Amino acid sequence: MKLYFVRHGETVWNTMKIFQGIKNSPLTENGKEQTRKLKESLKDIEFTHFYSSPLGRALETINILTEDRKDPKIDIIPEFKEINMGEMEGVPRADFEALHPTQFYNLWNNGQEYDPEGFNGETFESVYKRAGEGLKKLVENHSENDVILVVSHGVTLESIFANITNTGIETFAERKVPKNTSVTIAEYKDGKWEILLFSDVSHLD
Repeated sequence: MKLYFVRHGETVWNTMKIFQGIKNSPLTENGKEQTRKLKESLKDIEFTHFYSSPLGRALETINILTEDRKDPKIDIIPEFKEINMGEMEGVPRADFEALHPTQFYNLWNNGQEYDPEGFNGETFESVYKRAGEGLKKLVENHSENDVILVVSHGVTLESIFANITNTGIETFAERKVPKNTSVTIAEYKDGKWEILLFSDVSHLD
């Protein structure tokens, strides 16, 4: 089974450095163009299944990616929605840093110590766990010959890849957040995962 994991296109709040979480911000015109370029680069791949996070920016992205395909069936995978940032959703990064300097630092630099309780956010442990549950669902429901496209979000994709590489949230301190419309290809074969390509954005060149 081969999976193409895509981060949604650039959004308005991405450009404004505002945290989105499970709130939504639409794709910018640049984000739509990024997605169209990705669509062109993926056009010859015969995907057997399409999955998206339930959040609007992910759905907007996958709808563009599949608009030229014949009767694509897009399934929602709720486990792959973005991290819930609680009261910091819709808040500029600078304001978050001023209000919660320690946790702002931990969010980017020290994943093991990130504690969002003070603003009712979701923990990395929670995202990591549900990302693993989503992967398990895909493995159980698909055969080794399936080729799957999944559109998700930055922190959730980090969590998915941490599950795939059998590492924990301590790796989140490295902040290897996939870029907008990047493609990461993973293969599941003989009960083992392998990442074949990480955060590729060559379609934007």
